[in-house]
Amino acid sequence: MHLHPRRTLVAGSVSGVLLLLAACSSNSGSNPSATAAPLTVTVTGSATVPLGSTSQYAAKVTGSSNQAVTWNVNQAAGGTAQSGTISAAGLYTAPAAMPSSGTIVIAAVSAADSSISGIISVALQAPAGAATSVTVTGPAAVNIGTPAQYSAAVAGTQNQSVTWAINGTAGGNATSGTISAGGLYTPPPSVPSNSAIVITATDVATPAISGTLDATILPQSPPVSAAAAARFLDQTSFGPTADSISHVQQIGLQAALAEQFNQATTSFSEPTSPDSECPPSNWRCTQSDFVKVAAWGNDQLRQRVAMALSEIWVTPVQLDNAMPFILNTLANDAFTNYRTIMQDVALSPQMGDYLNMVNSGKPAPGQIANENFAREMMQLFSLGLNLLNPDGTPQADSSGNPIPTYTELQVEAFARAYTGWTNANPDGSSPSTFNYTANWNHAMVPVETEHDTTEKVLLNGSTLPAGQTAEEDLKGALDNVFAHPNAGPFICKQLIQHLVTGNPSSAYVQRVSEVFADDGGGVRGDMKAVITAIILDQEARAGDAQTADQANSSPAVDGGHLREPLLWTINLVRGLSATQQNPKDPYPFVFFMSEVARFGEAPFTQSSVFNYFSPEYTIPQTNIISPEFGLENTGTIFPRLFLADSVINNETPGLTVDLSANSAIAQKAADPAQLADYLGMLFMHSQMPTDMRNDLITEVSAIPATDLPSRAEVAVYLVVTSSQYKIIH
Repeated sequence: MHLHPRRTLVAGSVSGVLLLLAACSSNSGSNPSATAAPLTVTVTGSATVPLGSTSQYAAKVTGSSNQAVTWNVNQAAGGTAQSGTISAAGLYTAPAAMPSSGTIVIAAVSAADSSISGIISVALQAPAGAATSVTVTGPAAVNIGTPAQYSAAVAGTQNQSVTWAINGTAGGNATSGTISAGGLYTPPPSVPSNSAIVITATDVATPAISGTLDATILPQSPPVSAAAAARFLDQTSFGPTADSISHVQQIGLQAALAEQFNQATTSFSEPTSPDSECPPSNWRCTQSDFVKVAAWGNDQLRQRVAMALSEIWVTPVQLDNAMPFILNTLANDAFTNYRTIMQDVALSPQMGDYLNMVNSGKPAPGQIANENFAREMMQLFSLGLNLLNPDGTPQADSSGNPIPTYTELQVEAFARAYTGWTNANPDGSSPSTFNYTANWNHAMVPVETEHDTTEKVLLNGSTLPAGQTAEEDLKGALDNVFAHPNAGPFICKQLIQHLVTGNPSSAYVQRVSEVFADDGGGVRGDMKAVITAIILDQEARAGDAQTADQANSSPAVDGGHLREPLLWTINLVRGLSATQQNPKDPYPFVFFMSEVARFGEAPFTQSSVFNYFSPEYTIPQTNIISPEFGLENTGTIFPRLFLADSVINNETPGLTVDLSANSAIAQKAADPAQLADYLGMLFMHSQMPTDMRNDLITEVSAIPATDLPSRAEVAVYLVVTSSQYKIIH
């Protein structure tokens, strides 16, 4: 007998080899050889691992007596710092920070055959309440001499505290520039040899989590003129002041925007009820509060945008304690995302009351739910009646007719999607049935038994499936509206109209709506990006370098808008540096509001959901769209003249204006030309037309030089009541 070695491939393996020994006998013939089991590796262990923790994995090898394996993570032997490491015994240590992919693959490779391995996919998890990532936003280019504001958003936690570094140095240094604890970056005195910098924000609670942004340091930009600063302030505040013009000239337009984005929000609170100053209802106290903030508050841009939003999302609920919540909602959301605004205003008790969404229950078979909010959400708050091109111009069918944005059936479907919401309990919790007692201090809450759970077909064929909750249907419905192509051009055009010009070009609208669609980082509806695009657009800035005469003869842009009455009024207060007569008086503008009401625009008192004026109002006998002219008539013009005279002569209860001989304005009155130029800077962007300036100098010169207060009073009155001042170019 003799032995014959034979090599055989094992079935099911790629390269497994067995040495089979077969005994042969000349008398007995050959014996059948046994079939070996295939070589496989199976990995067991947890499918999830929290960041920064460890987890044990095991490998079982079948088809071989050799149980030895080597371990890798994402095909890297032993793993890496980014994806986590694994020991020879299979102990995996997750990274402290989430890698770009939250899922890693752990593999065990057979020592008997390196081509055979087993794997397991592992999802990395951030600890509850821990940061998962940091996103840094801000300008990608910074000019020498112009500070820039950067912001950091920490995902996964409510704690937004971060530390800042420039090129890896905490707080930066003199060469690369410094950055404050609040993210305000100050460039170095000159452009360094390497002008590229990396701005890093690191989560305080979890230092392994950070985000970066690449930026470039550029040479100093041209100085900002007084005219450019004043025009900018007319668009981003409730009116320029001498100090604010000087400040913007010093830091530049981009830094001024960043500074305003970083300003803390001024909050409104319920007035003492009842308050003797605000009869018959204390909402008049809240009106006074708003004008007080607009006149003297620091968060000028935020409140100006909130005012614009209040004229789109119209909610004039004139009841005790009803105004503060909605004012705070609009101000808090002004710099967030338009989708956030949609959600928060939709669930505000003020909107619920005004457009009947509160206590709107599921309809009986064959009936329809209340359509008020569903219809206005699309028609007025987000999309408009007809389909739009990206530049805001209307689309047309083959016959040249407008194409409706939505159908009646879709309105009915949205109305059913919005059912089941009611007033919260006093503590903000949800009642078990509809609550008919108003709660102005908490968002509406769902009552699921009152919600319509049938299927709903929305815009573009999107369907909300049957059986969803009130919250799920609300989210799906608002997402559907927000994603519609009309949202960008429809909303952006109105924001442009409120902040810059009543008749923007279609190209201007398209440039801004493109930013609405994508802020450059893949985010739709980013309000900071949209506002920045509106204010810094070439059309908004085109008039910065022109004189009034140039603008009249050859305007850089054919645009502008009438100061709506409330803006005209607050601008007057700010330009004249008016102060409170009684510093202890919490509501100095109560009387003021009764005067502004005569102009047709007391705050938050619109007579209908269509606002004080239509965004499409066209000046009669022209083709010029100018919404604010919808309020311009003899009934509103003369009250403005009377109020200007009252304010200038200190006859307005609650306010004091100093035009005495020692005041800043009267001191200029010794030289009528200097006075005209100073008032031109304050109220007309240093762009007073030559003929108006000459006439003003003539009138002031006719008053004795010994009577500086009278010169100041007459000059101010003539400027602020002029048609040239009322139109912002």
